[in-house]
Amino acid sequence: MTTLVLVRHGQASFGTSNYDRLSPLGERQAMLLGEHWQRCGIGLDKAFSGTMQRQRVTAERALSAIHHDPASIQTDAAFNEYDHQGLIRAYLPVMARRHPDISIRPDALLSDPKAFRMLFNLMVDDWMAGVPADGPVAESWLDFRQRCIDGALAAASTGERVVVFTSGGVITALLQKALGAADTVVRSMNWRIFNASVHVFHLGRDGLELKGFNDIAHLQATKDKTLLTRL
Repeated sequence: MTTLVLVRHGQASFGTSNYDRLSPLGERQAMLLGEHWQRCGIGLDKAFSGTMQRQRVTAERALSAIHHDPASIQTDAAFNEYDHQGLIRAYLPVMARRHPDISIRPDALLSDPKAFRMLFNLMVDDWMAGVPADGPVAESWLDFRQRCIDGALAAASTGERVVVFTSGGVITALLQKALGAADTVVRSMNWRIFNASVHVFHLGRDGLELKGFNDIAHLQATKDKTLLTRL
């Protein structure tokens, strides 16, 4: 039985020119996770992260607290998030035609999380359903989901307790695999995933099983509600 632990990256820099950079709060979230693991005596056999900066830095900050050599973290693009900026560019014209009543300004979307979420949900629904876009899309939902599953299974084969630092879309792809949930259900679950949250799966003879979802005990223990973020 392999334990596969997926960790979402700390808070990124939403609304800035480089979303892929952890915010100072995101770095603190990652360090608090590692300190929590250290106190609890939680170890690991292997550590992976996607190649994105926010994923790699989260891994480095968290694992430094348990004295895990950052150089041993294996990066794998299988754990990268889907290209949300590419989806926006490809589906924004579609949204503008379909919803002329909605004011769609790209600059406003990046400064208003509520507006961004409303419109982005519509784009992701189209992407998942295979609705044609007005521009190129890096990969289909089915292709994205399969690369996440393949990457997770390959990582799980390397040890009894394997940790992967990744993003919300990858976590929801694995949730769907474990739960057999519909696309619209996992899309909704994606918005519930906290930054620096922990998700535990077991991989055994019965396949992939979900054992823990959205654990943020390491953040809640501080009693600082500003640490509970989702972007």
